[in-house]
Amino acid sequence: MQIVISPAKLMDFEGSIPAVKTTAPLFPEKTATLVEICRQLSEREIVAKMKVNATIAHHVYEYFQTFDFENTPRRAAALAYNGIAYKGLNAADFSQEDYDFARQHFNILSALYGILRPFDEIKPYRLEMHRKIVPAGFKSLYDYWEDSLNEYLGRKLKKDDKIVIDVSSSEYGRILNPTKLPKETRIISMNFLQHQANDLKQIVVHTKKARGMLSRFIIKNKIYRLEDVKAFDSEGYFFYPKLSSSNEWFFVR
Repeated sequence: MQIVISPAKLMDFEGSIPAVKTTAPLFPEKTATLVEICRQLSEREIVAKMKVNATIAHHVYEYFQTFDFENTPRRAAALAYNGIAYKGLNAADFSQEDYDFARQHFNILSALYGILRPFDEIKPYRLEMHRKIVPAGFKSLYDYWEDSLNEYLGRKLKKDDKIVIDVSSSEYGRILNPTKLPKETRIISMNFLQHQANDLKQIVVHTKKARGMLSRFIIKNKIYRLEDVKAFDSEGYFFYPKLSSSNEWFFVR
């Protein structure tokens, strides 16, 4: 079973974290190519291409200009990302057994790094998969990363049960290509709804946190059997069979 999750725009390289052995990202040359492209952008171009305000553009410009400096901060990916999903994951309190399981089963999709293991060492950056910042010869960042990412994930699936638990956003999840993964691979999309006013609604902030919490549930409980994922019950969620299908599951609270 392989979990895939989106990265987060928010990152933290200053707060205290537990000591953990980091690993090098898998595709340094491809990342370096993107860093060099981003380094050529002016702050005004960053505003236009990344759809951010001038203050954020200033920080992004700094990230890429200083990316290769020795004193540039770096941190394990699962501890650096600081968005809502990663609050739900809460990797800072993982035991050694949790770390070991996560290294084998937890994968972070990234526009700059392609795919990250949870404790790959990363640096501050901002780059979203759908942005039109692409090396020559490629139509998009999806095109740039598709082969490398799916080939790596495919190798892991061949050693596993050929099941992908997809808790990523649609922006990132669309890079998963079943035709490039092992035959009979199942990609199961996880959805989270809230019961409000006699209706079931998806609320983005709650969905993001639930993605991290479900990942945490699998890691903390060392789940290998797919059916056992249905036992997820953090913060009142429960599996909702009426809405679920074979490859699209719903949890409701």
